[in-house]
Amino acid sequence: MPTFIYKALDSGKQVTTGTFSAHDKKEVAAVLSKKGLSPLTISLVAEKTQIKGTVPTIDKVTFCRYLAAMLNSGLALSDGIEVMLEESKNVLMRKILSDMSYSLEQGQQLSSVFERYPSVFEPYFLTLIRAGEVSGKLGEVFKYLEAQLRSEYALSSKVKGALLYPGIVFTAMIGIGFLMFFFVLPQIGKVFLNLKLPLPAFTKALFTVSLVLSSQIVPIIVLCILGTVGLFFALKNRAIRNILSMIIRPLPLISNFIKRVDLARFNRIFSTLLISAVPITEALEISLNSLSWYEYKKISSALPEQIRKGKSLASAMKENRVFPSLMIQMVAAGEKSGTLDSSLSDLATFYEQEVEEELKNLTQILEPILMLLVGISVGVMILSIIAPIYSVVGSFQSVASPAGPR
Repeated sequence: MPTFIYKALDSGKQVTTGTFSAHDKKEVAAVLSKKGLSPLTISLVAEKTQIKGTVPTIDKVTFCRYLAAMLNSGLALSDGIEVMLEESKNVLMRKILSDMSYSLEQGQQLSSVFERYPSVFEPYFLTLIRAGEVSGKLGEVFKYLEAQLRSEYALSSKVKGALLYPGIVFTAMIGIGFLMFFFVLPQIGKVFLNLKLPLPAFTKALFTVSLVLSSQIVPIIVLCILGTVGLFFALKNRAIRNILSMIIRPLPLISNFIKRVDLARFNRIFSTLLISAVPITEALEISLNSLSWYEYKKISSALPEQIRKGKSLASAMKENRVFPSLMIQMVAAGEKSGTLDSSLSDLATFYEQEVEEELKNLTQILEPILMLLVGISVGVMILSIIAPIYSVVGSFQSVASPAGPR
């Protein structure tokens, strides 16, 4: 649906602007008139400048909480959307809210709006909204979604917070190394190489390489930027991510951390879908597709098929041999007692706590390793510079020393 940008006068004769999704300008003018606005200009947003991007998780949390409150209190959803549209600062969220307002006036369902923004709303989000529309419990669904998104936000914040200090140290190490190699060493190297002094092989090689690279600094910077951008897009490819998973598989600390993050996300999404009365096979498919570890990805189609054939979830998980025994036992207990959703919720909480512990261990190991690397790098740089200085001083002393007795 095309997007239009408009300018209009409100009841206080103040100019207000915004964006709106509609079929044509007449529909935009009609909707603005219903809102008590007098259109001044309405223009189509060019296709190449259509709003793209993502919405921060915390904004989606606020969005779900507000809609849940509106629906559970019995207030009109359109009024709540208008309030959020005025207060929202995110451009894409404003576009979504504008689209929602128009679609509701046209009698469309909310799920049809969210389907237009697959980069913003995950498959489980859409499934829950559809389930809420069918059951008439949309308010409860938005409450579940708020809890789910809040859990994801809290987990990602902990991960980012724990890795912040090692990230700063690593960035500083790279920055200092860049400055030394491209600006400091070439200047010192010119002096010592021109003196024709006998230098250690490593020092001579270091000075020579730094001089060669410093003369090509612009192409190197361009290549680094292109390589970083290329790596960013390459990691979005599933095949590349699978290869990366195979590479880090022998590293138990990192692989266990990724697995626990995946299991926490899987159990939280699975639990939320089951609470919202989504069929177990559909809930299982959506939950498995949210995982990133390649072993879990491999069973994303086989496991739901086994459930359709009549197997219990616990026995199917046990046969695939990729899930922890604790999780299988908890799932089996939940199936027997009819409380699978609460068992999955408990598992999600457990694995989130495990992720926190893994983060502590990971940062405790990374910090000394990074500091050791910094120390070694600085030491090598200093020794490579001090060695030729001692050579020069020694040469001057031999020249300046008086001749011995004849």
